Amino acid sequence: MTSPHTNPFDPYYRAINTIAPADKMQDLGEFPRILDVELTNTCNFHCLMCPVGTNVQVRKKGVMSEEVFASVLDQAAQHATPLRFILWGEPTLHPRWLDWMETAVKRGLLVHFNTNGSRISEADMRRLVDVGVQSMKFSFQGVDAKSYHEMRNTDYFEELMAKVRQLYDIRGAAPYPFIHVSTTITYEGPELVASFRERVSRFTDKVTVGRTELERFDISKAKLSEAERAALRHMKGEEQLVRKHPKCPEIFDKLSVYWDGRVSACCRDFDGVMVVGDVRKTPLKEIWKAEKLAFFREHLVKGEYDRFELCKVCWDYHGLQTPGLQGL
Repeated sequence: MTSPHTNPFDPYYRAINTIAPADKMQDLGEFPRILDVELTNTCNFHCLMCPVGTNVQVRKKGVMSEEVFASVLDQAAQHATPLRFILWGEPTLHPRWLDWMETAVKRGLLVHFNTNGSRISEADMRRLVDVGVQSMKFSFQGVDAKSYHEMRNTDYFEELMAKVRQLYDIRGAAPYPFIHVSTTITYEGPELVASFRERVSRFTDKVTVGRTELERFDISKAKLSEAERAALRHMKGEEQLVRKHPKCPEIFDKLSVYWDGRVSACCRDFDGVMVVGDVRKTPLKEIWKAEKLAFFREHLVKGEYDRFELCKVCWDYHGLQTPGLQGL
């Protein structure tokens, strides 16, 4: 089924994914194309594939302050830079999440957020539509209740399906939000994937299925029960991830702002090992042009992934830069 709704972020994503890194290096903009904003690095789920859910993340937990958000918003507005409320944590846990998204939309910015869907109420859905938040992604795991529970550690698959359908019905013919359903798998085969796609495509605008990637953190450091640890080891043995490095969009297109105002070069940096600045001390425009980011760009444009801790185990797990990579 083809959705009549279009994602206003698509031109940005096309630029990120199709322009060669070497060309970006030669024509680096004055400001990132997109800002990823972490409202909180806490989550109400306990997912086995996530460094937050497994308590591998040692970075201090908290929620973004009014001061930090106002600074990010003002700087983004100066450059008409879209905001994505993603990174590490469930954004709807922040008490001001919807207020701030509404503020950003009213400032003329494109807004996107990812969510596990568990805390969004019917009232929230109606407000999202009324405000005109342009894009959102419901994050699943697996493609049925069994595979969802194995990684998410909770029975919420059918409830999440119902939430997606409810928002789709509430939105109706309104232009926004664009509704994206995303999931990753380990052992699930083409038939299960096809069944999931067919079912969810009836009430969403886009479906993406990739491979679960379990190399981003050390399983031995996870704070898990013995049963959970055994399940995670089993799933790691089942994973079918194709280990191909993506053409990194992070250092040429985006900056990631943590809840406390620190800025990382990488959206996958859950513990701040690639921090390049702090919005409380330095304007984002200066961080974007500073030597720390230039150093990362200099080496990654040459494909020197093994030089950096995170980059050497960064794989194109969704195949978004390389369509069809994961055979799905």
